[in-house]
Amino acid sequence: MNWRNKLLTPKRIALITTAALTFGTFPALEPYAKAEGIKHLDQIRVALLIDSTKYKKVEPVVTLTASGGMDINVRSSAGTAGTAAKPWASISDTSIRLSIDQYSVMMLETMDYTAAKALYAKLAAMPEDSYVLSRVKQARTVYQVYYGSFSSKEEAEGAAAQVLKDTTVSALTKSAPPVVKGPQHLSAGTYADEAAALQQLLVFNQAGLEADIALQEDAAGKLAYSVWVGNEATSGQLEAVKQAALRAAPNLPLQPVNTKSSYLLRRSDVTGSSNGSASVPHYAAAAGEQKTVIHPKSQGIAVKERSDRSYRGDMEISTYHGKLALVNEVPMEQYLYAVVGSELSSGWPTEALKAQAVAARTFAIKQGNKYEIAQVTDTTLDQVYFGIQKEFAAGIQAVDATKDEVLSDKNGLISPVFSSNSGGMTADPSEVWGNPLAYLRSVPSPDDGAEKGKAIWYRIQLSDGRTGYVHSMYLRDTGQKGKEGASYYEATEQGVNVRTAPYVDNVANPSIARLSNKEKVLVLGQEKESNAFSWIRGPYTGNELKSKLAAADVIVNGDLQSLEISKRGPSGRVTELKANGVVVKVPYPDALRAALGGLPSTRFEIVQAGSYTGNTPAPSGLAIAGAGSSQTSSAGSDSVYVLSGGQSQPTVLKVTDLTALGTAGQSKPTSSPVTPVTPPSPQTAGQGDQFIFRGTGYGHGLGMSQWGARGYAELGYDYKKILQSYYTGVNITKE
Repeated sequence: MNWRNKLLTPKRIALITTAALTFGTFPALEPYAKAEGIKHLDQIRVALLIDSTKYKKVEPVVTLTASGGMDINVRSSAGTAGTAAKPWASISDTSIRLSIDQYSVMMLETMDYTAAKALYAKLAAMPEDSYVLSRVKQARTVYQVYYGSFSSKEEAEGAAAQVLKDTTVSALTKSAPPVVKGPQHLSAGTYADEAAALQQLLVFNQAGLEADIALQEDAAGKLAYSVWVGNEATSGQLEAVKQAALRAAPNLPLQPVNTKSSYLLRRSDVTGSSNGSASVPHYAAAAGEQKTVIHPKSQGIAVKERSDRSYRGDMEISTYHGKLALVNEVPMEQYLYAVVGSELSSGWPTEALKAQAVAARTFAIKQGNKYEIAQVTDTTLDQVYFGIQKEFAAGIQAVDATKDEVLSDKNGLISPVFSSNSGGMTADPSEVWGNPLAYLRSVPSPDDGAEKGKAIWYRIQLSDGRTGYVHSMYLRDTGQKGKEGASYYEATEQGVNVRTAPYVDNVANPSIARLSNKEKVLVLGQEKESNAFSWIRGPYTGNELKSKLAAADVIVNGDLQSLEISKRGPSGRVTELKANGVVVKVPYPDALRAALGGLPSTRFEIVQAGSYTGNTPAPSGLAIAGAGSSQTSSAGSDSVYVLSGGQSQPTVLKVTDLTALGTAGQSKPTSSPVTPVTPPSPQTAGQGDQFIFRGTGYGHGLGMSQWGARGYAELGYDYKKILQSYYTGVNITKE
């Protein structure tokens, strides 16, 4: 979704994301569809898989599991259930797979399951994913490896050509060229019961033809079983199948199938089998207007393609924009059980949980038909919904205690955006999307609970001169001192990770070295582990930051020499940044987080260590000494230069002062209670030219801070007072 060039205005507030737990992106906000008139939703529709302009998560096949089995039925295009006296399929199996009967590429047909599985494993990592079906042909079991699901033959052919460029795929499919399969079938008749249909199916299987049982509803509203032959992409292919079928059953009338009718084709899926013998039912549903509904016989349906999460309610499979869409239809209050459980934790105060329940309910209702076939997704694009496993008793009680309660002002329902942690002061709308909104103001927030109890990390220097952080539990004092009084510590076990910043993230903050058991390092200082309230990111070289900016379509000419905070908003959040003296252009202020590689918030300071240290004066007009600078001081690297908005010259700060930076309203930093053990030794050449971001807060900072709600609850606020502390001029009323 290309949202970067769209202007965010207050009219688009209804679709703003919570984005509390994501790094960096606000989608384009579009006017909601008649949301002002929506006052109550008994059921909510949550898009788990969908191909839409606002969110895209697509799979060709979905795997559903329910411990007590499932009932499958079909809705008409009007959304009403079919008239069959019984479900189209009542499954005792605990797992099924579903797809849309459209075009796909059969990459391989083989009797060797090992070969099929090897190709599947390779294709599963490709953009369109893969699955494996088993069939009986001429008394032999064959395995068919399929790739993707497409709305046209041409799309399937293009995908096949692309995937065959991979040398491994090409080698695994060299025995026969891939074949595009499609939704063209021949009906070999409808039968009174399933047993009779299976008898006819066997005739075609013995002739080596592909045939499936089709479930349909007859004119009288009764469930009927048909035998369909062929899964072809063209009329020519279907005619060839017809001639072969007539040879197998000369007296049987064969008619092309009307694929605009409702149906389910039942097949055998061995994708998850270890040896090809264990299969699960695979239902291919008609494309077009058909909506296939899966109802669990006992509570909960797990979706493998959504991290095996289990959800209340029913699942609906349909075709949307030519792709499979999976929508969870669930009672609103039950949906909120999982939202509160996903957004907060079981140990949080009851009043904070209630505040979250009211905000989440209002937010969900306010979305209208945001995704046309669904109101919300299960992601932070809306609000996190991770299913039954995230529910807990106190959260359920909080939802029940606030049933139907919503937030409104004089204009109707508000969009109660929230974030994880506002860093001590919530954001003003101007700091996020650049425009005001009456019910959102920058207000103080008791957010520091997020850092309580966090571990200490030591900032250490390795023998080769590099610096990094090590968790304090893996180091112990040797009693030895360095030349300048810093202490030597030693590793307490083998393979201790050294990271660039004090937190664990193997992707964003990988280990830069591993200490051997009893290896000695010089401890330069200490920090609390980065958390939702206070954090460190970096250090990044000028080239690394330039690359991050380029990924956000921000081009820096030449080497990145300086990075300057040129404007701040009411809460102290960065609203304008300059690179080499040129304003970094982003569509709205909060997009600076993404432009800098995913910072937790825009409430930060930038420090640059190593290039200018000690008391060496900074050159006139320099924002922050950056890449390419070589001037250093023999006085050591315990000081850095920081330039904040409004300053014309950098401020010299001690490293010990930096953890206090970013406190709203401060003109000067205050001393941190966490100080280095001793002044560090000078860094070696090449250790400078690095930018470090130190900040507070996690998320966009608008509206309610979840950690702040916890802090207020611990101070004795009830949920109504918490909500009214964050949203100005609002009322809490029943829908």
